[in-house]
Amino acid sequence: MKKNKTSVLLQVALVAVLSVASSACTIVNTAVLPTDPRAHAPFVTTGDITGPYQSLGLIQITRKGHLLFGFVDVVGTDIQAGFVETLMPEVRKLNGDGIINVRFHQTQVLPVTQVVQALFFFVPFLWTEVTITGEVVKILPGGAAAPVLRQ
Repeated sequence: MKKNKTSVLLQVALVAVLSVASSACTIVNTAVLPTDPRAHAPFVTTGDITGPYQSLGLIQITRKGHLLFGFVDVVGTDIQAGFVETLMPEVRKLNGDGIINVRFHQTQVLPVTQVVQALFFFVPFLWTEVTITGEVVKILPGGAAAPVLRQ
């Protein structure tokens, strides 16, 4: 009896370890923005810049949505959509040359949770969002055409 109980406990522990190991993952979020100065696209940096600039104010955007069937992002709550479709138009509205000191946060969902949502698709519970904040700036005369980042 004791050997049987130990065997069951080992099996449960093995299943638990395998479940945790299979659900762990590394997610890398990237956003591709135009870098050609002729495109007149605002620059983006997570740091400060050298040279004179005028602050046009702080900006924060948030996109919220739901993952359909656990995997399909209908609204576009990823970093790329947050930058390209929401943040860049706001920077242009303020007539900014770029945005500095950018910080961002995106909801991450484990693959196991996505599978559970796919099985119970009729109960929407995987809400996602991306939030991006930064300072919109205008480069002043005498400033660099392409800002140099501080180290």
